Amino acid sequence: MCGVDGIWYKTYDFHPDLEFQKRIEVFLQVLSAILERGLAKLQSADQMLSAPIEEQVSQFRVAWPSEDDWDEDFFWASKSGIGWTPSGLVWIAAGGSEFWT
Repeated sequence: MCGVDGIWYKTYDFHPDLEFQKRIEVFLQVLSAILERGLAKLQSADQMLSAPIEEQVSQFRVAWPSEDDWDEDFFWASKSGIGWTPSGLVWIAAGGSEFWT
């Protein structure tokens, strides 16, 4: 089980030639699919988010640093050192167990 950063890095593994903005869109599509299928939920401050999935994913789009401020080596913070990710993943196992990342 990986965190949201793992999803981002895998988009590069599968599509290394994508431009930055397109890669963000692929990441958001994959994140949406994971949430819609009930494989994981998003959490912030140790609380599961309850807003509609579209709103939760939109928070990533709005918060995403510009390409100039993007730190490819450290997903969770921009080059300027500001943490930007609005939430993290909690994977949901078939039996309902939660795995917080």
